[in-house]
Amino acid sequence: MKPEILSTAIDTLTGLFFRNNNEGTDFLAKRTLEHYINDLDLLSDVSAVAVEIERQGAWALVPKFKLFNMRAADKIEVALCGLKYTDAEIIASDIIFEEWKKKQL
Repeated sequence: MKPEILSTAIDTLTGLFFRNNNEGTDFLAKRTLEHYINDLDLLSDVSAVAVEIERQGAWALVPKFKLFNMRAADKIEVALCGLKYTDAEIIASDIIFEEWKKKQL
């Protein structure tokens, strides 16, 4: 997605999902998100999306992104948390460490 419209896209999605509270806007919000992700390539630059989410305080959008692209949403969460690893990578490294520790005994 072009950086010029990223801010507007995040603001629009936030408005559709969270400012208007009725059933009709939920469908519209999901269709708009689908259009932004599939047609306008919203999640092509996850670091830029994370920066914009942080700037606008729109953290609640991340679970909505998971409906369409779990991998990109995980990368956005990692960027927002300041970590360099996803939860799955941390769990996998813990398992490997525990196996190594057992071999040392």
